[in-house]
Amino acid sequence: MTLSDEILARNRAVLDRMLGHRFVEDICADRLPRAVFHRYLAYEGAFVDTAIPIFAFAVARAPDIAAQRWLIGVLDALANRQVPYFEARFASLGIAPARELPEGAAAFRDGMLALAERGDFLDIVTAMFAAEWMYWGWSRRAMAAGISDPDLRAWVALHIDEEFAAQATWLKEAIDRYGDQGDLDRLSAIFAQATELEIRFHDAPYAEPVA
Repeated sequence: MTLSDEILARNRAVLDRMLGHRFVEDICADRLPRAVFHRYLAYEGAFVDTAIPIFAFAVARAPDIAAQRWLIGVLDALANRQVPYFEARFASLGIAPARELPEGAAAFRDGMLALAERGDFLDIVTAMFAAEWMYWGWSRRAMAAGISDPDLRAWVALHIDEEFAAQATWLKEAIDRYGDQGDLDRLSAIFAQATELEIRFHDAPYAEPVA
């Protein structure tokens, strides 16, 4: 079993909680309230701004040029594709950017940034692996189940396209390439922490939005 597979096995319970989250189940059952989706987009759009420094920390701490090249590509995608995507979605759907975040979404942003600020390369990779592997998994299930809202379907489709799949796979393989058994306990704890933060983030759009 690879190191990344051991991390997944150790975190099966918390990962299953996220994969069975109300937000995920509502999408898979084609019943997600549109207001919840719009609030979620606002919170996720705000997090993209934080993902840029998170991956910048990873670039600075990467062990070799191959990892740096890949991560620079991630930064390019965040700044030049994802930020414009959210700007366009907000304009077309009439969504106001989130100037303030509710507690769960703010905890996710602050917690993930803190992990990146104090962690090493593998710590950052593992935290983002927790986020992206989870998304890739449930989004494939949701697309197979069928989504009637075209905007929601297009957003879910972004998380199963070739670029996203390659990113999720690269993060998993980076753990195996650069880590070893001595990292298992620490990285498993980081995976658990990141997934718990994801659960809180996905709770947030069901609460009343911040004024």
